[in-house]
Amino acid sequence: MAFVPVMVPPRADPPSARAQDLGRRLKMEVEKFEAQYPGTSRKDLRDAAALAIGEESVTVPPRRRIAALVAALIAGLGVAGLVLEGKAGAGGGPAPWPVLTVVVAMAVAGVVAIAVARARRGR
Repeated sequence: MAFVPVMVPPRADPPSARAQDLGRRLKMEVEKFEAQYPGTSRKDLRDAAALAIGEESVTVPPRRRIAALVAALIAGLGVAGLVLEGKAGAGGGPAPWPVLTVVVAMAVAGVVAIAVARARRGR
C-alpha cells in the first residue's frame, strides 16, 4: 500500500483589529460608490484596490503557481523528447535532436525568466 503524505496548511492568523476596521470602512465606501454607479464590476473594484495600495494588479498569480507551470513545461518537454528519442532509436537512426540539451536549455530559460520577472517587480 502506498503512503501519500498530506500536508495540512497552518491556520492563518485572524485579521488584526486595524485590518477589520479598514475592511468595514472600505465596504461602506464601496457600497456608496456602487449606489452612485450601478453596474460596477468586480474587476473595477480589484483594479481600484490595486491602484490604492500601489500594486500593478491584485490578481497576479502566486509564485508557486508560476514555478509549477515552469516545472510542468520542462517535464512535458522531457517526456516528449524521450518519446521522440525512443521512436528514433527503434528505427536504428540517431535521435532527431539532443534531448538532454534541449531540456537543460529550457530549464535555464525558465529560471532566467523568473529572475527577470522578479527583478522587474523589484523583489
